[in-house]
Amino acid sequence: MPSRFVPYEMQTTLVKVTSYEYKNLCGYLSNPFFGGSVYFNGLIPMLQLMEDMLDSLRFPQRSMERRTFDTEAPRVQPVTVEEADRERPVATFKLRVLFRQNASWEGDLVWVDRQAAAQFRSVLELIGILDSALGGLYEQNG
Repeated sequence: MPSRFVPYEMQTTLVKVTSYEYKNLCGYLSNPFFGGSVYFNGLIPMLQLMEDMLDSLRFPQRSMERRTFDTEAPRVQPVTVEEADRERPVATFKLRVLFRQNASWEGDLVWVDRQAAAQFRSVLELIGILDSALGGLYEQNG
């Protein structure tokens, strides 16, 4: 299959976290591909939305087929939220997935509010980086 050009602005997704109480990640994904912000409530829905978006963009290409118990994996239905209806984020990250190999992701994460960056070599490592940033915020705030 011939590769296609994916504009740079679609390679980076803003993750706007509105809540991390009891380690439940809630917020919005913003990417020009979605044409707005998409709400997520939980880590797994966020990861599924990102995976679906990456599949639709075909960038980066996955190296393995998705495995499920069902023959047809259920897709997360994106809920687009208007700008005025969004909660104020407690943290904003720029997430860029560079590779999807061995059923995982590799890329980089920039914490916009703190101007800090980190690279991750797996989704598990990405989760740990997000938890270290957000867990620290919630410990500081009470």
